[in-house]
Amino acid sequence: MIRVSKDIVIASLKEFFAKDSYYHYVKDEWGFAKTPSHLDLPTEAGLNDDLTTRLYIGEKNRYDAIYYPAIIVESGSWRNVPISMSRNQYVTEWKAIEYVDGYGNSYLKRIPDKFVLSGAWEGSLSINVMARGLKARDDLIELCAIFFSDLRWSEFYKSGIAIKPSMSIGGPGESSDYNENLYKQSITLEIRTEWKREIPINDLVEMINICVEFGNIETKPEQIAPNLTVNTYVDLLDELNGLSDLSGLVD
Repeated sequence: MIRVSKDIVIASLKEFFAKDSYYHYVKDEWGFAKTPSHLDLPTEAGLNDDLTTRLYIGEKNRYDAIYYPAIIVESGSWRNVPISMSRNQYVTEWKAIEYVDGYGNSYLKRIPDKFVLSGAWEGSLSINVMARGLKARDDLIELCAIFFSDLRWSEFYKSGIAIKPSMSIGGPGESSDYNENLYKQSITLEIRTEWKREIPINDLVEMINICVEFGNIETKPEQIAPNLTVNTYVDLLDELNGLSDLSGLVD
């Protein structure tokens, strides 16, 4: 719902910008953005090497972003949207098992296999872009928009995150940050995630009893037919193989 969706978005952004030729993302040995001291570093550091990252990518409130340009991922509000009126509380999946006897006759027997519970959540994620310059902000907001709407949409869908077509880009903003200006803009992703929980029950079914009642349906259904007995037997070989053959002998 929240944690997995946000982690997948952040990891995908880091992987995407790690291959960028200008806004090159570099991570340190702990997996965070590599932001060392830039004293004595050349101005082109990070373009053709991994001396430093040229972009910070992370989530809000980990710590205050002090490296720009930066892409900050923030989770918005979420709501539960049940798939059915019963919230899929009483769904049972069945499977068919084929039994074959020694004469080649086959029979398909359906047995309960699992209980299935499922549901869905819908919510939003905000992608906040902050930069010192207008060009960097505009470039990053365009790259992120193309990234989510086209380049990686199918990968997110396969990961269980469906990005809705209602993705929106907010208006640009500007604020003062010490003695410099900080330019901001954000993208809002409306997403849907679905979940499913399967509880196997096939191992809980040890036997299936077949009940047969004999009577006269024309007169009295509750009256048992006279002089009628049913004998059953199970061969030892069938018992060892786990396939009990139920045969009825009528005397």
